[in-house]
Formats: sequence, structure tokens, C-alpha cells
Amino acid sequence: MKDLHEISEINYKDFHLVKDIICESKLIDEKLLNLENAILFIKDKLSRNKAKIFITKEKNIPISFIVLYYKMSTSSKTKYNWHISYLYVKPDYRRKQIGKAIMIRCIDYAKKTKVDHISLNTDIENYAAHQLYESFGFVRTNFISNYYYYEMKLSH
Repeated sequence: MKDLHEISEINYKDFHLVKDIICESKLIDEKLLNLENAILFIKDKLSRNKAKIFITKEKNIPISFIVLYYKMSTSSKTKYNWHISYLYVKPDYRRKQIGKAIMIRCIDYAKKTKVDHISLNTDIENYAAHQLYESFGFVRTNFISNYYYYEMKLSH
């Protein structure tokens, strides 16, 4: 049976395809950041190859997205890692393995780029996310003001 959900990478010229779902996700807290400026920031990072965005579509409509940011290594000026800044699945599509599928795509991409690790932050009360990330081998290494910091080593 063919998978009904297509996962694809969004490039700079196709950013308009993901803008609405980013706004809808409310992952960007408008009390802290101006939404339009945050959208422009993500688009700028994408244009300079400092971010990657993958989306899951159903019937050509985005139902989830993940944003990876390029992050310089603290131990080396020539190495970098990837940080998952945003992962969102529309409410009607949750608990259907879509988050898992887009995470697999993201981790595979990170492995192909030969980074040492991939990291992310998540709210301390987002228990479903904790389970998802830990099922992939992410390890909670830090606590930062209501957020857990997770890392998954990729190098051997």
C-alpha cells in the first residue's frame, strides 16, 4: 500500500507553501517575537542554507513540518550540527505516526551530512514529544527555563 503522506524538502523559492502552517502552528509565541519577523528569519536562514525544512503533505496540503537549523559546534570552528527548532503536526493528524515519519526523514538527512549530533528543545510538559524523541535515542541533557534540551549522537 502506498504511503498517503508525502514528505518533501522545502527550498527558498517554495517557502510560501509552508508559511501558513508555520503561522497556524503557534510555535512562534507572538508575545515574545513578532510573527512576521520570525517568518522572515526562517526564510532568510533557508535562503542561506542555514536551515532545512521538511513538510508532510496529504493531497498536496501541508499537514506537518520540521525546521532544522545549522548550529556551529562549540568544540570546533569547522564542524556544525543540526538543531530541530520546530516540529508541528496538525491536530487532526496526530497519533498517526506522522511525527515519527518526519523525524526519521530529518535524522536521515542529519546522518547524510555527517554531523556529530542533532539536538532539540521541548517544553517540560510535552510528554508525547518526550516519548517520541526518547524512542529515537535522544537523551535529555539539560533543563533551560521550562524546556528540556535533548541530544542524539550520530557519529560513531
